[in-house]
This record gives sequence, structure tokens and C-alpha cells, in this order.
Amino acid sequence: MNDVEIPERDAEEVVNQLSALVEELEAYPDEELRNKVLNLVQIILELHGDALRRILTTFESLPLKAEIHSRLLGDDVIRAILLIHGLLPVELPARVAAAIDELRPLLLSQGCDVELLDVNNGRARMRLMRSGKGAPPLAALKLEIEKVLDVAAPDLLGIDIEGMSEQIEATAKAAALLGSIIAPPQTESQQPVKLVQIKRPPPDTKNVSGTWVSVVRSLGFEDEQFKIISYAEINLLVCKLGGEFYAYRNACAVSRQPLDDAVFDSPVLTCACHGYKYDLGRAGRCVEHPELRLQSLPLKIEDDKVKVAIS
Repeated sequence: MNDVEIPERDAEEVVNQLSALVEELEAYPDEELRNKVLNLVQIILELHGDALRRILTTFESLPLKAEIHSRLLGDDVIRAILLIHGLLPVELPARVAAAIDELRPLLLSQGCDVELLDVNNGRARMRLMRSGKGAPPLAALKLEIEKVLDVAAPDLLGIDIEGMSEQIEATAKAAALLGSIIAPPQTESQQPVKLVQIKRPPPDTKNVSGTWVSVVRSLGFEDEQFKIISYAEINLLVCKLGGEFYAYRNACAVSRQPLDDAVFDSPVLTCACHGYKYDLGRAGRCVEHPELRLQSLPLKIEDDKVKVAIS
């Protein structure tokens, strides 16, 4: 018998649509009708939840239970539904620990290691170790771990790296001090240039040279969020400001070194090399020296994906 082809569904999009419809129903002016419809939705959800709970219980006595659970968790839609009902068959700490164990050999090959300290209140706390000059920076390691945990533990609220906030603060202070030393002195007549915020026109995505590459999903990418996307030959900075996405090469405008240790305080990215501040909402222009700017890249949103033209 041939396998039945199941149409691809975006689990996150379906869940968001469901949530939006419920919010719309909750605002419906007819109270009697609103309560009836919401009660109907609640009964259906409870019925589905009870059925799923009974199905999972039947797996407990099967010899292939672990394999069945693995296949269930490998399907985005099934995992999303199980998450809604609180029925993910493996507890959050166990899923996080298993994902970290699978990632460790890759990190060790790069001169790094990770230790999971605990998982409390939906957040994972861990310690990162780097040995050797060739080891990736902490920010890049954190991004790699987040990618793995986004798949293995989508219900995880976030990760905290022990000592990372202190290191970022020290880096920012050192960068600011270095920037004040190497920046040319200003005379009394010189005033800091104030950049006027002008809403950028819609990007021309038709006459673009290069290959469009999907780098991150737009759904779930929160406003004022900033990410370093680094894998294969792609090394980019992506952020969302005021509902709009921006993409830049991950390279300092002066030294062309990666900005992995830069500090982001929306909408400004402070370079750890020179302490220069780049306004990511204004074409990546340097606040102290407007003639400097980060290299922006053509970007478009298509099928819930942020796509960047790579030449």
C-alpha cells in the first residue's frame, strides 16, 4: 500500500490563526452568542485533549514507545497540538538535556563545551566554555544552541548563559572607552549629527542581483529583536524595528571584522572593536561618523520567511 501524502502545514501559523480567531470571538458584541461559541470551542479542545491523552497512554505498553514518541515530536503540527494540551511525552528538562548532549560533539570539535545547569520556570541556564583562539565567540555559540533548542524544545522560554551578561557589559564599557580615545576631538562649533527618521520606501525586489536565501522565519520574530545569522557562507545581522526587517553584512564598517560581540540596544548596535554606534533603523549609519555605515542587503518577506539576496 502506498503511503498517504499529507499536505504540509505550518504549525505555528495554524496555532496563531486559532489564537486570532479566539481573540476575535472574545470581542464579539453579542454576549450570549459569544459565550455559546467559546463554550463550543472549549468543549472541542477538551475532547481532543482527552483523546490525545488516551492515545499517548496506549503507547506506554508498546516496545517501540521511544521510537513512536520521537516520530511524534519530529512532526511540527503534532508537536504544536501536543504542546497546546500540555501533552508533550517528554518533560521539558529531559528534552533540553538530550538536545544539549547531541550538540556537544559539534561544540567540542570547535574548541568549546556546554554544561546544562538547570531548567527552571521554563528557562534553561547553562555554562559555556571556550578553549583556544579559534573558538567561536559566546554570542555565536548561544545562537547555535538556540537553533537546536527551537526544534527540540519549542516551549522553552529562553536560555541564560552564566556570566554572559557581565561579559557583554564589560565589553560595552571597554568599547565605549576605546571609541572615546580614537574618535577625533569635537570643537565647540561641531555638534553631533542628528539623523532624521525617514520611513524607507518599499524595497525593489525585482531588479536585484544575487540569490534569494531564506535566513529566518518572520513569524515569531518580535519587534526590537536582533539576531546574528551565521551558517555555511551566510554571516548576517537581521533585526526587526517598528514592524520592518533589516539585514546587514556581519562586518564592522572600519575593520570588516565580525560584530559577534557587539552590543544591541534597539535600534543601535555598538561595535566592540571601536565603540562606534550604528543605527540599524537608518541604513546602518554610524552615529559618530555618518560617512561610515554597515553594508545593507536586499530583503523581502515571502511565505513567512525573511529572504536576503546573497551575491
